[in-house]
Amino acid sequence: MENLEKQGCVDIWIDEIVPCLKDCETGAIKDTIAFKIDDKKFLKKFRKSNGWHINWDEIPHNVEVYALALKDDNSIQGLIGIVNDMDAHAVYIHWACTAPHNNKYEYGTQKYIGVGGHLFAIAIDKSIKWGYEGAVYGYAADEKLLFHYIETFNAEYLGILHKYQFIIDEKNAQKILEVYNYEWNA
Repeated sequence: MENLEKQGCVDIWIDEIVPCLKDCETGAIKDTIAFKIDDKKFLKKFRKSNGWHINWDEIPHNVEVYALALKDDNSIQGLIGIVNDMDAHAVYIHWACTAPHNNKYEYGTQKYIGVGGHLFAIAIDKSIKWGYEGAVYGYAADEKLLFHYIETFNAEYLGILHKYQFIIDEKNAQKILEVYNYEWNA
C-alpha cells in the first residue's frame, strides 16, 4: 500500500447491480448524487487511518476526485479518483473506494449495497463527457478482482501497464450506465 496514492488501484467489489443504493437493513432504495471534490483540505478527513484505504488528500494533482452521496443528507458513501487520459482516449480509474461502513469485505458489515457499481458509472459518465464514449480502464488490486470485473462488467484483460490492468469498452460501459441512477450536484 506504500505508493498506491501515486500508482492507483481499484479494489471495490460490485456487490449487487441496483439502480440506486439499497439499505441493507431495511431494503429501502436511496437516491444518490455525485459531485466533484476540488478542495484538498476537505479530502483530509478521508484517510487510511479511518478506513478509506488511502489518504485521499495525497493523491496526484492530475487526479479528479468525485463523491457518491445520499441525496437526502449528502453523506458520502464512496469516492473515485479519475484521470482524463487523452493518450489512451479513456478515463483512467486511479482509485475507487467505498465508505468503511459499506465495505463488508474488510469490516464485516455493510450499510448500503451498490456503491461500487455507482463509482464505475461515474467514471464512465465522465469518459462520455470528455469524448471517449465511456471507455475506462484501471488496475485491479489482485487477480480475483480482475476476474470479478471481467465477469460482472465484461471488462477485458489488458495487462500492458500493470499485471491486472483491465478496460471496459464503450459498448459495455453503456450497459453499466443504463443500470445506475444518480444526479450530478454542481
